Amino acid sequence: MQKPAEKSIPDDQLLRISDVVRLTTLSKSCINLWVAQGRFPKPITLSKTVKLWSIKNIRQWIDEQQLGQRQTASNRETKLILEHCDE
Repeated sequence: MQKPAEKSIPDDQLLRISDVVRLTTLSKSCINLWVAQGRFPKPITLSKTVKLWSIKNIRQWIDEQQLGQRQTASNRETKLILEHCDE
């Protein structure tokens, strides 16, 4: 779920890493590592020192993480129910 201030940011907005850190609560080093590992959206590189992320991609990544957590929790609950039924 998006925060009220986050909803007002248009989808075409580009963010610096400090903004991405605030939105995701991940550290800069974690973001850079996960980008290298393919676990986080890649930035747009404007120069050697300027990298920008699309807020649309960040929002989509956050939604995917939340969906994955809900599915994992649901799978755990199903497994517990099935184990209980086998007894």
